[in-house]
Amino acid sequence: MSLRRALALLSLPLLGALSGCATSSRADRIEARLQVLEDESDAQKKSLDEQRAAIQSGVERLDRKLGELNATARRTGADLAVRQDRLEESSASLRGQLEEEQQRVSQLESSLQKLKADNDTAMAALKTSGAYEAYQTRKRIEELPRPSDPGAFLALAQQQQANGDRAVARQLYDEFLKKWPKDPRAAEASFQVGELQSADKRYREAVLSYGKVVQEFPKAERAPDALYRMAETLQQLELKDDARAALLDLVQKYPGSPAARKAKAKLAELGPPSKNGKAKKRRRQQ
Repeated sequence: MSLRRALALLSLPLLGALSGCATSSRADRIEARLQVLEDESDAQKKSLDEQRAAIQSGVERLDRKLGELNATARRTGADLAVRQDRLEESSASLRGQLEEEQQRVSQLESSLQKLKADNDTAMAALKTSGAYEAYQTRKRIEELPRPSDPGAFLALAQQQQANGDRAVARQLYDEFLKKWPKDPRAAEASFQVGELQSADKRYREAVLSYGKVVQEFPKAERAPDALYRMAETLQQLELKDDARAALLDLVQKYPGSPAARKAKAKLAELGPPSKNGKAKKRRRQQ
């Protein structure tokens, strides 16, 4: 029932009671007033409905927003969980790889230690046999530049000899003799080869090198010295008679040389020849 109808029903007895004393104009004023009240009531109701609808809409929007936030939070949490799981998996994988690499490094270190021990043993054996020194000599020789001029080449060999590198010097002297066998300086090269061989106590080879100087370069400046050094080397081989014969040959062929003066002193030191030596001398004279 509307507010207007209820008021109209309530006004009937009142109107009846007043019908006798009220006029129709007053009734009209009351009805107008009631209309105003009804209109205000409808306006308030409409406003309340609008407010209620606005509140309901706000609540719905808030619910949706909260739902979205909750969903986002759930997704974020899920993503974080997934990322954490992936990080843990990656970390475990990296730890596994690190352990494998550490094992490999440990194996490599063991292999290197064994290899070093084997290498030290091999090097010791090579040094004992002389193979390592030969290898080092060959390496040094390969690194040396070779002059094309015979004089410069011989000077290089002499420099190496003066530096104490006898193996390299010997190799260079041999190369000189192969390249320039007829060069007058070949007498010096052969003599120095004999000196190096004698220093290494390779006396038989030294005798041959000195003899080469005397036979192939008898007029060379080194020829008297080669004869004298040959005699000393023969004495080292305990071939005194042969040494005496070389000294006598030196005194006869190069009487004015400093080597001849040393040869005379050496002959006095050696004393007279043995009986076998005299027999050999007679056979040579015959």
